[in-house]
Amino acid sequence: MSEQNQSKVDISIKISDDYYKALLSIEFLQPDAVVKPDDIIKLLKDRNIVYGLKFNIIEAICKNQKSVFNEVVAEGVPHENGIDAQIEFSYAKEHHAKPQLLEDGRVDFKNLGYVEVIKENDVLAVKTPATKAKNGTTVTGKVIRGKDGKDVVFKFGKNVKISPDGLSILAECDGSIVNDNDKISVIKILEINKDVGVETGNIKFHGQVIIHGNVTDGYEIDCEGDLVINGVVEGADIKATGDVVISRGIQGHDSASIYCGKNLTSNFINSCKVTCKGNIETGAIMNSLVKCDGQITVKGKKGLIVGGEIFCKRDIEAQVIGSELGIVTSFKLGVDVELIDELKTLSTEVKDLMDMHNKLDKSLKLLKSKVEQNPEDERSIFMYKKYSSNFIEMDTQLSEKRERLKMLNELVNNIKGAKLSAKIIYPGTRIKIGSTSFYVKHEMTHTSIFKDKGEIVARTY
Repeated sequence: MSEQNQSKVDISIKISDDYYKALLSIEFLQPDAVVKPDDIIKLLKDRNIVYGLKFNIIEAICKNQKSVFNEVVAEGVPHENGIDAQIEFSYAKEHHAKPQLLEDGRVDFKNLGYVEVIKENDVLAVKTPATKAKNGTTVTGKVIRGKDGKDVVFKFGKNVKISPDGLSILAECDGSIVNDNDKISVIKILEINKDVGVETGNIKFHGQVIIHGNVTDGYEIDCEGDLVINGVVEGADIKATGDVVISRGIQGHDSASIYCGKNLTSNFINSCKVTCKGNIETGAIMNSLVKCDGQITVKGKKGLIVGGEIFCKRDIEAQVIGSELGIVTSFKLGVDVELIDELKTLSTEVKDLMDMHNKLDKSLKLLKSKVEQNPEDERSIFMYKKYSSNFIEMDTQLSEKRERLKMLNELVNNIKGAKLSAKIIYPGTRIKIGSTSFYVKHEMTHTSIFKDKGEIVARTY
């Protein structure tokens, strides 16, 4: 292209971030400006763009002699990464006890349908193999090698075998599944068809334990797995790393101690110490010290929490809290998480980006008006397309930051304090959320108590 002609045309070429596209922008500054296909091809080759040239598009641009913005004039072949291998489990990775709500409004804590037993040679998991990658070529002629899909290896422990084709694992015996971070083992279930007491002594077992009777005063159960007790727990010491299900409840006589590594389900909890790392679901909590890292749900005919002290990181829901006699019932709720700094920074970024977004929007509207008034104004058309591209990119950034800001706000709202809800809350109830305390001085009905704007508030529902 001659120097004289170069002054009449503004040409720019850019390569996409992934090097799979070359984009051409031309602005004809004077009516007699002429651009030939060979001129564009030379400019492309000067930028080392040699693969996937779209000659028909280049010829059309030169023939029309009209301004274009970010027109694709070369396109490579994108590489395709392989798909990672996947393991699909043939059973529910989490199995929880589910108390049944009866037609008369009572809750059945006895028939929980908890125990899930598998048989020898049952398929436990199936693997879909990884796929191979496909290579790509950039517009500069560089071959980009795709990454083959990653293989995954079955993780399994005791009483599990792999199939001859290596694509599934099976149980070697009847038993119960243990899934520890996707490491699968099958354990034989220890079943005791009597009370745990004089005849059995203390029980310690590496696996799931089922007791078809009571656990009597002074005895211990320690199991590395789930524990199902189809009777009453008296003044006993219970420890289980998994879920604990006690069908007839805990009558602790002020000496029972329960540790549950996951979720605890019990008909009632009376006069005992409970530490639960998951959720608690029960029909009543009376005169007990309860520490729960999840949420506490007390429902059924009584749905009562009275006396004792309850520590809970999440929500507590009950029918009745306290009693007409004014028995002191204490609650400590809430947890803190360090997100305030990020929230402040992101709020400022979103505000600044919105200001820039609004300014660019006004500029676009002015340019659009110019183009509508004069459709032959090529410079305005060029600038409108350019600003539109910037606007879309800014809009995407703003949406992403707003979404993150929304998520952080939700997290912060959650950590301001858990909620205590009940149909009746009697005087004598004490609630502490963070460093703020609240004392119930008169009977409340259908009330939720939570922290709002630094203060604990009580609202009816």
